[in-house]
Amino acid sequence: MYKGLTSEQNKMMQQLTKEVLLIASRENNSNEVAITCDLDAENLLEEYGIAFGGETAVDVCSDTRSFHLLYSGKRTSVILIHNHPSTKTFSLVDLQFLLIYTRVKMLVVVSNQGVVHYICKDREFDREAAVKLIKECVDEYDVEGSTAERYKAALAFLVRCSEVGLFYK
Repeated sequence: MYKGLTSEQNKMMQQLTKEVLLIASRENNSNEVAITCDLDAENLLEEYGIAFGGETAVDVCSDTRSFHLLYSGKRTSVILIHNHPSTKTFSLVDLQFLLIYTRVKMLVVVSNQGVVHYICKDREFDREAAVKLIKECVDEYDVEGSTAERYKAALAFLVRCSEVGLFYK
């Protein structure tokens, strides 16, 4: 169950997490795929954007509908779901994306093994404090070095994200 969503929205979100894996598997060689939908839409399953990426990244803005939602949707109404072929939780890039795009309310990652993680902005979300926190986490690790160091910085942020009004599960 996703925090702050109605029972019906939760059902649709579960369907979309399955959909992202099916699309990745059938249409993108199990590489990253992102589905962007507007939480204010009457039916999340009818209109959403789909962006196709590579093994380690997806450019959400490469899809016209996703781009439109990110830049002209209602504030904090966009939910972004994407798969991670090789990692199990959020990458540093994912977390930075969440902080940069103010309209994104929730970010969901589903691994190709079906493990789902999500992070959402609570009412108490403090963007300035979140940016400061992510900078602190990045400064602790050599993120210019290995992928493992970037992952450690992301995990350090996730451990403390509730301090800035983010809910992580």
